[in-house]
Amino acid sequence: MSDDGWKLTSLYHTVVNCRDLDASVAFYRLLGFEVLNDRRNVVWPDFVASIFGMRRAKGRGVLMVLPSDPDGPMIDLIDWLEPKARFPDPAHASEEVPRIIAFRTRNVHQAHRELSAKGVRFTRDVFEPEEDLGLVGSCCCYDPNGNLIELIELQAGVRHSRANEALGETP
Repeated sequence: MSDDGWKLTSLYHTVVNCRDLDASVAFYRLLGFEVLNDRRNVVWPDFVASIFGMRRAKGRGVLMVLPSDPDGPMIDLIDWLEPKARFPDPAHASEEVPRIIAFRTRNVHQAHRELSAKGVRFTRDVFEPEEDLGLVGSCCCYDPNGNLIELIELQAGVRHSRANEALGETP
């Protein structure tokens, strides 16, 4: 039987807008990413703008991948030269709706300790919920662009939190 219909097959990459591309590359290296393709000196052809539905689009980018997940989604760090990207004001971060990228993490407590020691700013210590939620722990830190990066460790065999069950709701 032939299946000629379309379907999504995987998450390919996520674009992270950068105010400082070098600082962003350094931050994501701290998380364990490696540079797959450095395009800081590539001049974007005019058709890029049309793909994104923009009048103009020029930038510099670095594509990064987790070595532990070489076929998994990539992070595409982009410094938008034209138009310039806007970023939240760090002084008002607690009043803004955050942009969040979540990463499943092994040993979230150690990650929190080591990244904190390297100067990474976290919103709080590791959150340790009730065991029936399916989480070992979760914490959020800021990347150099003001994005929240969630590091989340799930219990063995758990795909996502069991918040519905823990709250007595049926899925």
